[in-house]
Amino acid sequence: MNVLDKVLDRANKFLENHIFEVHYLRNAEGELTMPTNVKVKLTGFKNYISIGNTTVFTEYTLFILPTNEYSDLFLGILRSHHGSESKINTPEMNAYHELRWVMDRKLDNLLKYFSLPESICTKIINQVESYKMNESIITEARYDNVVRTLVKDIISLYKFQREGEFSLPEDIRGEEDMTYSFPEFKNEFSIDLNLAKDDDVNTVEVDAAYYRDEDIIEVTIVSNPELGNQNIQELIGELNETIRHELEHVSQYQKGYDFPKEPKNPLKYYIQPHELEAQLAGFKRRSRKENRDLEVVIRGWFRRNEKRHRLKPKQVEIVINKLLEMS
Repeated sequence: MNVLDKVLDRANKFLENHIFEVHYLRNAEGELTMPTNVKVKLTGFKNYISIGNTTVFTEYTLFILPTNEYSDLFLGILRSHHGSESKINTPEMNAYHELRWVMDRKLDNLLKYFSLPESICTKIINQVESYKMNESIITEARYDNVVRTLVKDIISLYKFQREGEFSLPEDIRGEEDMTYSFPEFKNEFSIDLNLAKDDDVNTVEVDAAYYRDEDIIEVTIVSNPELGNQNIQELIGELNETIRHELEHVSQYQKGYDFPKEPKNPLKYYIQPHELEAQLAGFKRRSRKENRDLEVVIRGWFRRNEKRHRLKPKQVEIVINKLLEMS
């Protein structure tokens, strides 16, 4: 065994118990907030051509571990398509390219301490359970782009810190674009955005409603003027949840749902089947985007919005239990 092989063996003993947290998956706002856990095994050394010169690299196998719902959903689909093992023919561009690129940089920093050459991935073993493409997964994948577009447009106006009423997409794209048109929805629709300031609001409050006869989603954002744009991240979370909720109502309407007359009793309102479906759609999106437990997200909403839902504590538990039973 030569010197490099001895060092390789020592490095692998360290890596046996080391899990790397890699950030390469982007959320709806393009931020690298979703981690993926991986392990590494160094497999040897090989010469490669790098910038015209022959250079020795440390080869390694990358093991992708179950991590969180968002990461596992994406990587489970890749495993279903590519299988559990993928050989890498460098410098091949494949579905794991970004993950490999980030991991190479991260591993290189560690290999310096062992005086080993820079790394290159030659095999990926995906240990995330394969996902079956059921209807709910397909639906959410289709809606992702819609929610992302609407949230982005609302945030682009909110950042100007203006008050007033706006019509989207018209006030962003001009009179040529008066409505939103997505292949996921039969009808075109627009957003009436109301922006207001209130010193009594702690950070930001978001409310919305879908008007079926007019194909309008009305969104109201009330924010504390002293915070400026400091509450953007919180607002994005609220919008992801709220917009997905209202899009579920759009979908229900286009499917021909029979919407009953809105009951005055708060509990009867919140346990209506169509309302429970919309609530759950919004809560699930926020749970997935923020990598938080679904029940935590649901309870957080009912805690923050006591004045809006007007439910007694026991009634809140009834609604929460129904949502969890449906999830």
